[in-house]
Amino acid sequence: MLKRRTVQKRMVTLWVILALVVLGVTAQILFTNKVKTALAQNVPEDMTLEYGSLSTNVLLGSITLNDISFDHHDRLFNLSAKKIKASGLNYFALLKAGNISLSRLNLDAPVLVLQHTQNDSTKTPKKTSKSQDATEVDIKTFSINNGQLEILESPTDSIQLSIQGIDVVVNNIHFDSETTKNKLPFTYGTYQLHTQNLQYDMGPYEELQLEELQFTPDGSHIKNFVLRSKYSREELSKKLTKEHDHYALSIDTIALQQFQFGFEGEQPKLHIHHMALQEPNFQVYRDKLLPDDTSHKKLYNQALRDLDVALQVDTIAIQQGTLTYEERVEPDVDPNGLRFTEISAQIANLHSKGAGKVAVNTQAKLMGNAPFSLDWSFDPQSMSNDFIATGSLSDFDTKSINPFLKTNLRAEVKGTVNQLYFTISGNEVKSMGDMKMNYDQFEFVVLKKDRLGVNKLLTAVVNIFAKKNSDTDPEGYRYGSFEVERNTDKSFFNYLWINLKAGLLDTVTGDGKKKKG
Repeated sequence: MLKRRTVQKRMVTLWVILALVVLGVTAQILFTNKVKTALAQNVPEDMTLEYGSLSTNVLLGSITLNDISFDHHDRLFNLSAKKIKASGLNYFALLKAGNISLSRLNLDAPVLVLQHTQNDSTKTPKKTSKSQDATEVDIKTFSINNGQLEILESPTDSIQLSIQGIDVVVNNIHFDSETTKNKLPFTYGTYQLHTQNLQYDMGPYEELQLEELQFTPDGSHIKNFVLRSKYSREELSKKLTKEHDHYALSIDTIALQQFQFGFEGEQPKLHIHHMALQEPNFQVYRDKLLPDDTSHKKLYNQALRDLDVALQVDTIAIQQGTLTYEERVEPDVDPNGLRFTEISAQIANLHSKGAGKVAVNTQAKLMGNAPFSLDWSFDPQSMSNDFIATGSLSDFDTKSINPFLKTNLRAEVKGTVNQLYFTISGNEVKSMGDMKMNYDQFEFVVLKKDRLGVNKLLTAVVNIFAKKNSDTDPEGYRYGSFEVERNTDKSFFNYLWINLKAGLLDTVTGDGKKKKG
């Protein structure tokens, strides 16, 4: 009897196992067929999905597609990937309400190519409506391994943007009928983004490159940032019909803290708590032989105010920067540069739609030797574009700037500026200020047209009114004041320069006395 019962139990166990196997195989087959049917039926009519193989695991709720190609018939985009794997499918949520809930969605070596086309006014865009009953989608972890992105410019198919080595992890992605109402149609939690070798074509003359980019909500960085002209100075001048600066900007590292991006209504919103720029090197060259660009140049108040993004950067720190500016004013004269080295700066409350003043505090060495400072503040919301700038220069041996003055102004200066202070207040169209300077043996030298000798007559005339020494007050300072009108087709820094030039002229050639009141 006992033996018979044992045999019966074994038979029951065997049948149960067999039933489970049959049920599992049937479920696996049904699940695989259901996935294939869903892929075939849910691809939009203007797109094509192809894949090499498909595998599923009904017990783990996983779906894997290998060698995928997803194409738009009008070549608007193409997505290919070595593998796409979805795992941890929640059957209960799917069967109960038709919602999709995954524990993980991974794209392995995807390559996305987008076609950027200009708007065609002859075509009527298809109207799309946001579904009020959108399928709810939850993905606990979405990741991309070693992705690539290319954006092509129509009709030449030239590469506008290329990014290599994209690694992304985004947690807690949620999509439903409510999130579709937002500009960004889903919500997300923590994220990590790492890319390599980004190249961006900024237009006909400039390009941008990054060696490495890494973003997280708390700390991010960009390595080897480069913005430069595509052509040599000579080649660029041949392509231009009016003035356009030749740029070469490189930054070793840009570090970001608490980077946040989103939307405020329809407008993008970007908030960075702290940005640090390590060793920026900016070289600017201008060919003044070309016709002037007479378009209106915005002051920084308006330039920020007109941005299409709600920008807020609490603090920007610049360390060990270098700025060089050169002008070619005559065909056969090689330009010499105006140089600022050892630049350090703090910029506070940089914003486009916020409140309060932007405050800039800068220290540098002029021509590599003379300490120079500039404090500058302005309110982006000021419609008159008001600003205030104060600064100082000390221990400046003027002979160091003579190569620049010689090539640009056919002039030289002699003497030493022991100490110089200035204050400028202005707006969109005019400014005024004052200056005081302590100097020794200050003298102007006007050169001949070929710059090979001194024009003695003009030099004598100029120096009739110039005082060689600043001996007006007991502390050895001479004072000057000035008012200037802005040329609105020139930049803010040209505006700053003509203020300083007017201040120097009045300080050296005027009565040198401090104005009362």
